[in-house]
Amino acid sequence: MTSGFFRLLALVPPRTLAPVLLVSLLALSLGLGLLGCSAWLIASAALELPLYTLALGITGVRACGIGRAVFRYLERFLSHRAAFSGLTRIRLFLYDRAAALLPLRSGPAQQGALLYDLIQGADDLRDFFVRALLPPVAIGLVTGAFSAWLLPLTAVGALLLPALLVLHLCLPFVAEKRREEASRAQDAAYRTELLDTEAGSDELIAAGSRGAILRLDASAQALLAADTRAADRAAALDARTGIADAALLLTLLALLIPHVRGGSLSGITLAVLLLVLQALLSAWGTLPDAMRQLRRSLAAAQHLLPEAGAMAAASTAAPPQTHALPSAQEPAGAVPVLLRADHLSFSYTDGVPIWENLSLTLHRGQHTAIIGASGTGKTTLALVLLGVWAPDRGTLSLGGTSVRDLPPGALTRAIAGLPQGSVLFSRSLRENFNRYRPEASEKELLSALETACLGDVVHALPDGIDTPLGADASHLSGGQRNRLLTALALAGNEPILLLDEPTAGLDPVTARRLMDALFAHANATGKTLLVITHAQELLPRFAQVLSLAP
Repeated sequence: MTSGFFRLLALVPPRTLAPVLLVSLLALSLGLGLLGCSAWLIASAALELPLYTLALGITGVRACGIGRAVFRYLERFLSHRAAFSGLTRIRLFLYDRAAALLPLRSGPAQQGALLYDLIQGADDLRDFFVRALLPPVAIGLVTGAFSAWLLPLTAVGALLLPALLVLHLCLPFVAEKRREEASRAQDAAYRTELLDTEAGSDELIAAGSRGAILRLDASAQALLAADTRAADRAAALDARTGIADAALLLTLLALLIPHVRGGSLSGITLAVLLLVLQALLSAWGTLPDAMRQLRRSLAAAQHLLPEAGAMAAASTAAPPQTHALPSAQEPAGAVPVLLRADHLSFSYTDGVPIWENLSLTLHRGQHTAIIGASGTGKTTLALVLLGVWAPDRGTLSLGGTSVRDLPPGALTRAIAGLPQGSVLFSRSLRENFNRYRPEASEKELLSALETACLGDVVHALPDGIDTPLGADASHLSGGQRNRLLTALALAGNEPILLLDEPTAGLDPVTARRLMDALFAHANATGKTLLVITHAQELLPRFAQVLSLAP
């Protein structure tokens, strides 16, 4: 918990935080001073004091009222500026971490928890300064000053005040810790159900979605019921602390009345003291929400911020060293090794490997096929080779250099490929190239479509490459969709083309024409094909074949 607190403090530098705290303290003090001056003025007016004496009280009321308004505005302005100035850095930092983690091997279950952390967690980190840090610190300092004022009059009352303040801070914090842990689990479960349902929405429409909707509704109702119960418990706790505040006020009144009778305390001073105390206790009403926010912020820091100053370190880190990657124009002496995999192992679930001790060496121009029965991990291997997932064990090298020693993105700059099931954007063919291949020229775009045997398809579309494709390119057939993924891989300069079932869904003539075009393109550009396929008749065309066994 302590480490999480310092991680949060590291988000905003002290020189930014100190003025906000000072202004917050002044705004609270002037608010209490306003009520104190008002109490003194009303009590003194009943005693018919000289007008110049009352003028002092009137001046105090005006000064405190204007000062409170000014410093409250400054408090809001400075605190929100401090919070929102860091929000962009916070979100960018969190989304960079998410980009490194997604997709998660464990699937939607953990993605639901991550989604909760990224959306709710970023807001909780932002609100730490405005809602969780400033109110308790300012109120604590003023309460300490008020206790010091009470100490000469009643030591018991001076001790009761900070003791009750500690209860205001601790009880909501402890209760929120239990609620936050349960809420995170339930919210993540709901988001998991929502992601799962959304991913299969088309299939559910065809098969009947009533059962899925009922399950999703049940998950939402469970989350709502848990939030309602938590709100009820928080309201009951706030009511009990409110009763304790009233009891403290009455206790102090009982302790101070003897001082008035004995003449050591005037009735006017007692009225001022009690009204200021009542205003201070009213300010305590913000503490439960502040402590709940503090607990949520600490939880977000624990899940999302790896160490204090992490964002600052990330922003000031030296740029990575650049390394030369294998290129198609590299002069040929001995045939260079483009890609080497040594004893790779991978699993989605611990103890259930997809494959183990898998090795592969790919030389330039050595076109290679990857075959195997369904479920043997061919597409998973493609994702590992593309850097989407890291292997559990083993090493992956490019041009003789381990990928671990290369800068981020080295694999995607060496290997071009979009595995089956990759998302295609709905707007148009052009939009997909703009998203996946923003550097491709119009000529390269059209050439890639021709090589992928999509030229006739483009000509048949009403608006050519600008024709809308529907959600996830649903207006294209399965074979056309696969060819579009192939065309996107072709429209770049990567030395390795990794194609996942490029001929799936095609008739024999089109499949043969596509493979002829792919081999011709690879040989003309010096690229090397790495093709996942079930088509046994294609295997004689490849220099080597890697067979994955179940």
